[in-house]
Amino acid sequence: MGNINIGNILTIGSLFYIILLMVVYFSKARVKNEENRIYSSLLKCNFFGLISAIACYFSVSHYEELGVINYIVSRLYLLYLVAFIFFFFTYLLVVVSKDNKDTFAKCKKYFTISFVVIAIVIYYLPLYYENKAGVYSYGPSANIVYAFATICMVGWTIILLRSKKRTTLKKLVPIAIFILGAMLTTIIQKTNPALLIMTSMESFVVFLMYFTIENPDISMLNELYKNKELMEQNYEDKYNFLFEMTQEARNPLININNLSNALRMEDDKEKIKEGLLSMSNLVRQLDFSINDILNISSLDVQRIKVVNNKYELEKLCNDLDIRIKPELKPGVKFQITMPKQLPILYGDYIKIRQILYSLLINACKNTIQGNINMHVNLIEKYDVCRLIFNISDTGSGMPIEQINDILSSTGSLDKQEIDNIEKKEYNVKMCQKVVKIMGGNLMIKSNLGEGTDVILTIDQKVFHEKDKSVLNQYENSIASYKKVLIVSQNKDKLNTIKKKLTDNKITYSSLYYGADAIDRIKSGKKYDFILVDDEMLEMSGFMTFKGMRAIKGFNMPVIIMLKKDKEHIKEHYLDDGFSDYLLLDNLETELDRIIEKY
Repeated sequence: MGNINIGNILTIGSLFYIILLMVVYFSKARVKNEENRIYSSLLKCNFFGLISAIACYFSVSHYEELGVINYIVSRLYLLYLVAFIFFFFTYLLVVVSKDNKDTFAKCKKYFTISFVVIAIVIYYLPLYYENKAGVYSYGPSANIVYAFATICMVGWTIILLRSKKRTTLKKLVPIAIFILGAMLTTIIQKTNPALLIMTSMESFVVFLMYFTIENPDISMLNELYKNKELMEQNYEDKYNFLFEMTQEARNPLININNLSNALRMEDDKEKIKEGLLSMSNLVRQLDFSINDILNISSLDVQRIKVVNNKYELEKLCNDLDIRIKPELKPGVKFQITMPKQLPILYGDYIKIRQILYSLLINACKNTIQGNINMHVNLIEKYDVCRLIFNISDTGSGMPIEQINDILSSTGSLDKQEIDNIEKKEYNVKMCQKVVKIMGGNLMIKSNLGEGTDVILTIDQKVFHEKDKSVLNQYENSIASYKKVLIVSQNKDKLNTIKKKLTDNKITYSSLYYGADAIDRIKSGKKYDFILVDDEMLEMSGFMTFKGMRAIKGFNMPVIIMLKKDKEHIKEHYLDDGFSDYLLLDNLETELDRIIEKY
């Protein structure tokens, strides 16, 4: 199997450049796809083959003295040839296959069984040695390998001819060279077994393949992946915000319709007057949603009174969070939610912070128990950003007369108000005046004994930092986190689930509609598990799951979220195909169980 001739010189030379290739290849991070996985195996296998070929020459040269060692080394080289054929066969299947996902895993089982069978045959069949008229081995054990290689080459040729139209020429060249080279080498080594060139030929093909595989910069791919994830999250934030605003616009319309129907049958003038006042307030709320929030045609940078103070909205909110928590009454919870991607802005952040602080302090004074929440949303148009702050509480509420009195407080500040302008805290009436002067708008919605919602909108100029790359903002660990899709229209439950997932370093996407979740799965997105609320408008949790299951290849765990009144039929949902159920009345504990399980 070897001689000190051109074959052995090529083998030693091949070992040097394969070592260099391995250093170059494995010193950089690579994309974890099937092609690279198999190429890595081929490269390692070829390195082992070169070592075993050199060792085999030495052992056959002294086979009488080495005995058992030669027996093992010579057969290891034959096993290398079989292993290389298997790896190359798998590489061929990956290259020519349209859907090559998990090709290596699928082939591994069959190739392992075949390899074990051939290894046993090679081990027990005799192998003879020659070290006089050349150094080589021959016999039934070696003939099995030649026969196996010949059969595989015929198969490879058929596969290659059938797939030439759907595979790029660049990919086919090294495969074709290997098939032709292997055929010629097999013939040469059968006629002149002392000339060992098979392993050198395989090394050349492996070296050539390096220039045909896809090896993009992995760091750039990571950044692009993160950018894609952030863009999707940004889309979700905007989409969910528009859903909420649609509900905000729809509710006053429903209430106006109900009030008008009730007033038709009413004879009491006082009740009619009270109803008309309520209708007027609902019309004002609707007008605010449509014109002051959603009307992006009014977003004009020329109308903004620019104060050359650059600020980060996230820092402003974090500062408010620190200041407000000491002011809360015992048992009252405070939370700020905001989009993950926030712009840097120009504006009078001191006044904005004072206004928000004052509105939050007012909420703290009127809330004895329950929650105070501040939701931050935004709409961007070119160089302008409309900030929308929604402060809601479960406090005592306000009568309509008081709301109308506050919202009618417009015009210039009086002398006393000007003197108090630098105070840490404004009253709500003064907030309304300052907001109007700054070009913003304020809306108050409240029910006595139920709580108050205050919505502040104000436009700010977006600050663009020319040499700042958005990609630098992303964390390297995002890609390694678990991913979860949440489909629910219950905002309170959503916030609880999001917080729990964030605490467990799990990334999530949230959607309100089942149809959108189905489209998301159709687009190819993968999740470790999916949480679906049972009760949703337009499409229930079961119908959402049914739509997902109809997608070809869908096999992700789907967990149905159930209220207590449906706990007794939870097993039916499992029979329908859901992977698990989550009881909303015991949300924290149930989430811990689901996270640990999936």
